[in-house]
Amino acid sequence: MRPRRIPSNQFGLVGQPGLSSEPEYAGSSGYAGFFGYRECSGFAAVAAYSGRSGSISRNTGLIDLMTGRDRSCDSARAFEASGTSETSETCRASGTGLRRGLRLSGWILAFVLGAFCLDTGGLSAEPFQAISESVVQINVESVDFSYRDPWQAPSLQGSGGTGFIIEGNRIMTNAHVVSGAVQIRIKRPSQKKDYQARVAHIAHDCDLAILTVEDPEFFSGARPLEIGSQPALNTPVTVLGFPIGGNRLSITRGVVSRIDMDVYSHSGVDAHRIIQVDAAINPGNSGGPAIQDGKVIGVAFQAITSAENLGYLIPPVVVQRFLKDIEDGSYEGYVEFGVLDSPIQNPSQIQALEIKDRPSPYYGVQVYRIIPGSTAATGLKPGDVLISINGHRITGEGDVEIEGALYPYLELVDHVFEGDRIAVEYIRDGKKGSVSLESKRSDVLTFKRRTYGKAPEYYLLQGYLFQPLNANLMDALGRQWSSEGRVQLLYRYHYHLFHGLYQEGGVDVVLTRRLAHPVNAYGDRYLNQIVESVNGEDVLNFQHFVRLLQKNRKKGDVVIRFQDSEVPLVLDASNLKGQADAEIANRYGIPRLFRIESKGENQ
Repeated sequence: MRPRRIPSNQFGLVGQPGLSSEPEYAGSSGYAGFFGYRECSGFAAVAAYSGRSGSISRNTGLIDLMTGRDRSCDSARAFEASGTSETSETCRASGTGLRRGLRLSGWILAFVLGAFCLDTGGLSAEPFQAISESVVQINVESVDFSYRDPWQAPSLQGSGGTGFIIEGNRIMTNAHVVSGAVQIRIKRPSQKKDYQARVAHIAHDCDLAILTVEDPEFFSGARPLEIGSQPALNTPVTVLGFPIGGNRLSITRGVVSRIDMDVYSHSGVDAHRIIQVDAAINPGNSGGPAIQDGKVIGVAFQAITSAENLGYLIPPVVVQRFLKDIEDGSYEGYVEFGVLDSPIQNPSQIQALEIKDRPSPYYGVQVYRIIPGSTAATGLKPGDVLISINGHRITGEGDVEIEGALYPYLELVDHVFEGDRIAVEYIRDGKKGSVSLESKRSDVLTFKRRTYGKAPEYYLLQGYLFQPLNANLMDALGRQWSSEGRVQLLYRYHYHLFHGLYQEGGVDVVLTRRLAHPVNAYGDRYLNQIVESVNGEDVLNFQHFVRLLQKNRKKGDVVIRFQDSEVPLVLDASNLKGQADAEIANRYGIPRLFRIESKGENQ
């Protein structure tokens, strides 16, 4: 096993200074393998994978630009004019000393400034001016829904981020910058007014979005930025954006210090390739371009909040896949390979699996569970040892070599589209075999992916509030459940795949709250439990649960049983036909007793 913990709140989104930069329960609920999984211990553990690329650290400074003007020279001149405080004190006593001190400072400064100006990420003054005019400041008003009080109207909040113009008069930014947006206003550095924009495409699983502007005047004089190729380690990079601390364009410079695969904080569950840089990425930088040799080699999107100057970029391979996906006018998303595996690393394990002719170093991973409805379900079986995928040999650690670096083998699946073929070689019962799998999307992780701009589903019956157990509800109540020791809820949410709890289309339903009324007196014992059945019929998901309630309440008593509980909740038929629901709604100011997204049913 190769588990790796992602600490709670390790990653913070950096695009919305009007919001909390750290999701309340970020990191502890997601599987880093949106496409494959490793078993982990502890509820906060996730199956993240670490690449074998090197790590290089380097401190950089923040350099602000006003409409493309490099302020570093202004700062340098100010430094030269004033000197250090120690030199100034010494030189005040002698004019000769002053001239000598300034002359020395000038030589030192010229050397430092010359060295600094060599490391510009491939940007000279003239190309930078053109590039800066393609960077866009984004101001957003968005809605945010409460999952503790799901019937409430959403709150309105302001936030900001960055984008950049690409071919086709489109603006690329992060999905988290414009999620839930009701109004988007944008402008370029030299423009004196802002323009109305709208979201054309949004991909929460890879944190990218495309905006469009109807007024052609907005694009006048702008040069679309070109998407480049993946940068090499220890190469300079320049990140442009509009972070907190000012309203004008700012840049940070650094180097590429790591290329890896990790969780994208916005969805909380999807993992793709990332580029780590030591340039500071702050709130407001999100969606801004990272430039090398005049091309975009990454999109700023998140940072480690507990570290200094550790920012992350969405790499070109993810950006290009997103752009290709939307060519037909809609975004479909990533496919699901759908295996849980463990590495093959020692001779005893090899012998137990009856795998012959396997010299050291050992290679391959053993599949111990197949996710129903996934790509792997059409041709692989538990117990298979995967030895290669799309022609790349899988190491005993579960990695493959791509362009001279090691990545998790599922990196090869990450960039295919639904319907593409995936060639897999395996060993089954001691014999080699191969299969060509048709890639498929799956709903296996849908409930663990955060949603934005959508009102929460709920059902309020006799003062009992029922809600689907999803990522947004876990964000709202997860800490409370953890402090109260609600082990069953945490276990069902975090280990539904690892321990075979997943059913295709299945999502647990939780009784989260009781609004006090005589019909539900002494009902607190049922709170924070998972619904198992209604009148003897097992519940598959929230929509199924609501249908069972509506069907059975017309017939008589409603009996709701809960997981691992012997005492059912019995709702009396006479009370169900009475005025209790209307009284509760009036007393607590609840405009609708339920909301179901799939049917659009509101009451």
